[in-house]
Amino acid sequence: MAEPKIYSKGIVTFAKNEKAPDFVLGTMVITPNDFMEWIKENKSLLTEYNGKSQIKLQILNGNKGIYLTVDTFKPTEKTNGISKNDFKDLPF
Repeated sequence: MAEPKIYSKGIVTFAKNEKAPDFVLGTMVITPNDFMEWIKENKSLLTEYNGKSQIKLQILNGNKGIYLTVDTFKPTEKTNGISKNDFKDLPF
C-alpha cells in the first residue's frame, strides 16, 4: 500500500495560464514564513546531503496541473535481489 502523500505548507502551485508558452509548466508561490514554520514542525522529513539539511519535494502532474509532495522514498540496501554484501568477497 502506498504511503499517504505529504503536502508542504507555504508553497502553492498553479496550472499554467492557457495563454502561456509551451515551455511554461505552471506557477509556484512560496511564502517563506509559512514554509519555514512547517519545516520546523516537520523536522523528521528533513534529509541530509553533503552535510546540509534539506527537504526533498517531488513535482507531480495531476488533473489540475502540477503540484508538490514531500519525497519520502528511502532506498533499501537490497535492490533487484542484489545486496551490497553480495560483492564483499569479490577480489577487486
